[in-house]
Amino acid sequence: MADQLKIHLTVAGRKYPFSIDRANEELYRKAERETNEMISTIKSSFELDDEGVLAYAALLLALSKVEQTTARSLDDDMAELTRLDRMLEAHLAKLK
Repeated sequence: MADQLKIHLTVAGRKYPFSIDRANEELYRKAERETNEMISTIKSSFELDDEGVLAYAALLLALSKVEQTTARSLDDDMAELTRLDRMLEAHLAKLK
């Protein structure tokens, strides 16, 4: 079993406990910082209550994930099209 670590992350002023692989601690800390920075930016940009700020931040994070997933999917599609194009080129070269 991986080396487990118990940590507390503070988001929007509230502490949340996590049991994580020690190797992932920096990822969790970075996510904590980025989430709090996003919340701070939203609070300073919009007149929302705390629930609205958190909902807005959740939506932005979900949008980011969807964009990344879509970009990866497009990269996979382009790689497959490139592979098929090479196969077609090779086949056409044999016919000449």
